[in-house]
Amino acid sequence: MKRFITLLTLCAAFAVQAAQTADPIGIAVETYFDAAFALLEKVAAQKPTVDTFRAAMKPCVDATDGFFGGTLIDTNYTIRQTYLKRNALARGFSLRKVKQLDYFWEQMDKNPAPQLSEPGHGSLIQPRLIAMRYPVVTDGKLVNVVSMMVRTEKFLEATGLDKCSAYKIICRGELAEEKGTLSATPHEVKLALPSTKWVIQYDI
Repeated sequence: MKRFITLLTLCAAFAVQAAQTADPIGIAVETYFDAAFALLEKVAAQKPTVDTFRAAMKPCVDATDGFFGGTLIDTNYTIRQTYLKRNALARGFSLRKVKQLDYFWEQMDKNPAPQLSEPGHGSLIQPRLIAMRYPVVTDGKLVNVVSMMVRTEKFLEATGLDKCSAYKIICRGELAEEKGTLSATPHEVKLALPSTKWVIQYDI
């Protein structure tokens, strides 16, 4: 229970950090991630197993425009189940092989908490994606992680960033996504989770 309350506090802190701007885009960014993490929290609260994960994820999938995939990950950070059956070959894949995720797994080991990864750059066979993860905790101990990926362009459309003349998304101090050239005084919204700091700058 104590760890569950801690997770709720962390999510509340996320919202407070985001609410630093009063313009519609800043509010939309805050609302987007608040809603996404609330959905993942409900999945995690069901303590999904390999057999129940897909059923637990379905309401989250139905409510998420641009959903690309969902996974159940064990404490060795190996994929144990996928939401989409077409991704079943990913089961058994160790995410520790993905060096870009090392920092996030270290943070999950130290302090199980919601995570927001930087937007992926995509490729010829995979679109640009944003990954969100939520720990499944029992008696204060990490037992699994539920993860969801959404298409970056759907996030941009949902928040209005796609209509901006220019924007930058900076994750943990590194540029992850940009469009156009920002003015000298762009709008800015900051998102903070224990393992992640996003800064989004944009010109309306």
